[in-house]
Amino acid sequence: MGLSLKQLLAELAKYIDVSSEMQVGAMDYACSSGGVIYVKELSEILGLSYKQTLDLMTRLRKRGLVVRRGIGIYSLTERGRGLCNLIKTLKPSSEPPFKVIRLLLIVGSRPGNKLPLKKLMKLSRMKRDELIKILSDWGRFYEENGEEYFEFSVESEQQFKEIVRVLGIGPITLRILTFLTRGRDLSSILLRFLIFYLSASILVIYDILTAHILGVIAASLWMAVTVIFIILFAFKK
Repeated sequence: MGLSLKQLLAELAKYIDVSSEMQVGAMDYACSSGGVIYVKELSEILGLSYKQTLDLMTRLRKRGLVVRRGIGIYSLTERGRGLCNLIKTLKPSSEPPFKVIRLLLIVGSRPGNKLPLKKLMKLSRMKRDELIKILSDWGRFYEENGEEYFEFSVESEQQFKEIVRVLGIGPITLRILTFLTRGRDLSSILLRFLIFYLSASILVIYDILTAHILGVIAASLWMAVTVIFIILFAFKK
């Protein structure tokens, strides 16, 4: 019997940063291409520059998933192939689990667990037919005011919450961070929020040191935001 999506995600997290859209895309490509990775071809698929793709391969190499075979050519290691074998255990869906997880995170991070199909196509870089094929078991497609939407089923909404908690946060936290940062995947969302938070912290510290009257207000706001996010992360809300 295959693993559930939640169980699979927990296992995948031992190999790769499943919150990183680029690492996920690279491994999805590697597993479907027979284990050989051509940097130029992968860069075109992911929409990255050649140098950015090389940096991506370096991160995967440090995780022991790929090894360099030549100029612009990498191949999966034994550990990398183990990850590909693990991916095949997902049931009942026959779709690549990375794509499923990525789409669930995209839809689930939006208010109401629904998203216009055009917006979903843009965020996922997938065509309409591919989205319908992958998500048909996870919710419903419907038309409203002349626009197509996708919406989670009740079961899929619960599955999304479990997936996000496996990643170490909660659904409310993800939605707040997505709104604040306008990020596209969990990895970029967390990075953008960290930069935003550290920048705000520097301003608060500066105001306090200069003893400006606004420093008290800024410090109070900073403390309130800090406490709120500590609670959200701690309880995985």
